[in-house]
Amino acid sequence: MEQMVILKLPRIMVGQIIDGLRERQKLWQLTAEYMETGETSEPCIIEECSDADEANNIAEYYEEIIKCIEKQI
Repeated sequence: MEQMVILKLPRIMVGQIIDGLRERQKLWQLTAEYMETGETSEPCIIEECSDADEANNIAEYYEEIIKCIEKQI
């Protein structure tokens, strides 16, 4: 079983964490888009991965993290 961590942070800090996670998620979504089509809908840095499926899985994991945090606020 994974070890749980409890953090006590001001709401504004949690909002900043979520914003940062959303940016990472967006980059992975754009990376998947690039892997599938060879281009992106907006300029970005393409993350290193093996294929679009891996990029999509990472983007989905970021979404899972975001939802987990949002449930707690």
